[in-house]
Amino acid sequence: MTTPTHVAANLGIFLLLMQADGLSPNYTDLVFLIGSNLIDLDHLSSRPIYDPMRNGFKTHFLHQNWKVILLVSILMLFIRPMMFLGIGLILHFFLDYLDIKRKKI
Repeated sequence: MTTPTHVAANLGIFLLLMQADGLSPNYTDLVFLIGSNLIDLDHLSSRPIYDPMRNGFKTHFLHQNWKVILLVSILMLFIRPMMFLGIGLILHFFLDYLDIKRKKI
């Protein structure tokens, strides 16, 4: 998925979490949620930088370690300041997975 899609999904999740009782997210949490998209910096090491038919889980070095990153993200869900970074990373990998399945790569 493209970066605007990731950011829009993050904003949607943030708006949903604002409605949750007892959670009360603030703008720092929003920064962590949107900051989770920095994992896409590994695209800069690829040539060409953007290829719509490329499987990111096979070519980008941060995405190749998705199992480890997802495990750490799940563990982050138990630490309040890092919770939104974990949610953002889980959402990021989920959207990338949906994109690969949609394109049948």
